[in-house]
Amino acid sequence: MKFSVAAILAIPALTSAFVPAQNGAAHSSSQLGMAATATAPVVTGPKGKAASSREEDMALTLQIILDHEARSSTVSTDQLLSQTEEIAAIEEQEEEIEIDISIPYDAPAALAYASSDKSMDYAAFRAKYEADAVELVKSKQPIDISIPYDAAAKLAYGASDKSMPYADFKTQYEADAVAMIISKQPKKEAAPAKASAPADASDVSIDYDAAARLAYKSSDKSVSFADFKPLYEADAVALAVSKKPVDIGVNYMAAAQLAFLNSDRSVPYAAFEKKYLADAVELVKSKSK
Repeated sequence: MKFSVAAILAIPALTSAFVPAQNGAAHSSSQLGMAATATAPVVTGPKGKAASSREEDMALTLQIILDHEARSSTVSTDQLLSQTEEIAAIEEQEEEIEIDISIPYDAPAALAYASSDKSMDYAAFRAKYEADAVELVKSKQPIDISIPYDAAAKLAYGASDKSMPYADFKTQYEADAVAMIISKQPKKEAAPAKASAPADASDVSIDYDAAARLAYKSSDKSVSFADFKPLYEADAVALAVSKKPVDIGVNYMAAAQLAFLNSDRSVPYAAFEKKYLADAVELVKSKSK
């Protein structure tokens, strides 16, 4: 058992606290001992009397020391380490606890079974529930309304006497169907024979460079036709281009460009354009409220 140093030092004074006074010196010593322990509760003998013997006095003194130890909130180093380890172990156990938030595979079946009349055991109920769920999912699938390529042949074979295998019947059926379709086509009339062109028929085709030749004949022939032809064709292309419709469309950034030209041009056009567009958007938003 461990005792504090102050409590042990106080034993001599306390031991005389319960012994009857023998003389003036002893009485004086007893008073000093009582003054030293005035702040602590006084333990006396039976019925508040002083101890009748030295042994009883020692027992009462020891009781005071034990009561002091019980009231003390101080712990030893070993106790502190032990308490720290216990707290760490508890915190580690709390950290290792994992909350399982997964849903069991058969949770819907279990929930449905709990709401049922439980007229059958859960195993049979679950099998039936899952089968019904599969059928429900299948019923939600899109309906295939496509017609197989050989549906007509299969239908005709089903209405036949099935005297031959379906593969042979299908081949014959398709051949008959093709022949019937051909027979339904309108007959083409024979094209009349082309009349032979007379021997002296005139050629009315126009030569590719006829226009260039005609223009060359009207010129002063200061250059050869070979040199005149490329110049004529280039002039003809330029003339055709000039005849194209004029594009009167307005450029998307025309407003920003015009505003930039009227500004002090203190910033580059790229930066001005971004700010102009942002301001225009905000203006449109403010007018739409």
